[in-house]
Amino acid sequence: MLADPGREIHVLDLVAVERGSLPTGGIVEHGDDLHVGQGSSGLEVIDDVARDAYRRRLAEVDDDIEEATMLNDLGRMELAQRDREYLIAELTSAVGFGGRTRSVGGSAERARTSVTRSLRYALRRMAEHHPALAAHLEQSVQTGTYCVYTPDPIAPLVWDL
Repeated sequence: MLADPGREIHVLDLVAVERGSLPTGGIVEHGDDLHVGQGSSGLEVIDDVARDAYRRRLAEVDDDIEEATMLNDLGRMELAQRDREYLIAELTSAVGFGGRTRSVGGSAERARTSVTRSLRYALRRMAEHHPALAAHLEQSVQTGTYCVYTPDPIAPLVWDL
């Protein structure tokens, strides 16, 4: 990441480099993206049938809230509001960016958690010996499915790698 600031690198590529199965001498591009592949996608957190059932139940709860409001039934309204909040939280946790269903247990997700954990551990260790460098990297390295080193544009560093 330090060799190519601003370039997003897929976590599967970082894992491949660490395992020695991807060359480290330069950037490896596949089409417009920089990654070997997405790996197995894992299991969906929620399937279409369950998502539709949640949405139907949410519509029923909204009707309950409306009816309770008209009847001024505060207890029923409060219970329906809690049900609504629960259903929305469940649906929200099952859906990722762009409305795509989240998956668990896939190789990309395992790589993401492993890379993030490894980087945090390395930065903690680095902070013991060079706190300023660790602080710079904590501010400049973003992790996720894609990781990127984005140094301060006002005071960029030039690395000798």
